[in-house]
Amino acid sequence: MSKKSILILIVIIVIAAGGIIGFAGKLGDVKKIKANPAQTTGTIVGSDNLNEYNTNGCWIYFEYTVNGTTYKHCQKYHGWEKADNYFLHYKFPVVYCLDDPDLGRLLITGDEYEEFGLAQPDSLKKYNGRIL
Repeated sequence: MSKKSILILIVIIVIAAGGIIGFAGKLGDVKKIKANPAQTTGTIVGSDNLNEYNTNGCWIYFEYTVNGTTYKHCQKYHGWEKADNYFLHYKFPVVYCLDDPDLGRLLITGDEYEEFGLAQPDSLKKYNGRIL
């Protein structure tokens, strides 16, 4: 193998390992939230990558407060359109870990509720086909 091939292989391995570690971390967080869940209300405070229509998705930034401490997080959503900017500052449910309130997830779509074994309110079912 040439040095260039070895270098490319190392880069691919590092990228793959990073993806696996990130995925495993997310699953671990979900497991912790499921072990001791609590709910509160979060507010969408921002987003990025707002093209005319972004099929790759964009990051939705949200925050929520537990016991006087505000936590800020983001989640990726697909199908966001510029016209959807009106959702900024809207409130949605958040599930978090009672033992570690910094572990929280915004709940909007049916899949998100399903992931935590929760029933989605009828008022949010309209977002299942196209988020926000």
